Amino acid sequence: MGAKFITRIIIDLVMTLLLLCAYAYRITGDTAHEWIGLCVFVLFIAHNGINRTWYKTIFKGTYTPRRAVMAACNAALVFTFAVVLITGLLQSRAVLAFLHLPGGMLLRQIHTTAAYWGLPLTGIHLGLHWGMFVKGTRKMLGVSGENSVRTKAAKVTAVLFAAFGVWASFDRDMFAKLFLGFSFDYWDENRPAILFFAALLSIMAVYVFVTYYTLKRAERQKESRFPLKLESRR
Repeated sequence: MGAKFITRIIIDLVMTLLLLCAYAYRITGDTAHEWIGLCVFVLFIAHNGINRTWYKTIFKGTYTPRRAVMAACNAALVFTFAVVLITGLLQSRAVLAFLHLPGGMLLRQIHTTAAYWGLPLTGIHLGLHWGMFVKGTRKMLGVSGENSVRTKAAKVTAVLFAAFGVWASFDRDMFAKLFLGFSFDYWDENRPAILFFAALLSIMAVYVFVTYYTLKRAERQKESRFPLKLESRR
């Protein structure tokens, strides 16, 4: 497993964990929220730097349905993160406190809504690359085949976690968060903080697994329709 792949995994893992922490401003407080958010954007830039070759091939080659979805998702993610960064800085009370920026409710609404769109978009983005992650993990753990006990256990865990994510989507009222239904988030202090992070991670996981298994099913259907053509390409 190459150093570039390991570096990419570490950056993506840390960025995802910090992203979840950034949503927890009711738990961490505004100051920590701003600095965590800034760290997320630094890692986001690093992630794009490592994958800069993708930008060089945007206008090259043929666009398959998978590649078109990936390009649209990536563009949406870049736009969403840019909106979150700009609106966040304009409301800053810690990182840019010396500028005494006015902020405002509209900026807060846009910032929060754009941030929550980051959950499904990040999930879809991860789902599009999940096959590579699964192969790399299997190789690292020495697991071979989809019928091994470890693989089956992982699939059952994934299904249960995704089911929890469906419940969490309703519990966290994701529809309102995604479609300008609210400006202030809320978390009951009587609930354990770990449940908050587990809920957000499971919501993201729903989009990861739906995207991954949709692509996997599409590939299998394609193989069943054009077995000879696909075999010759291999």
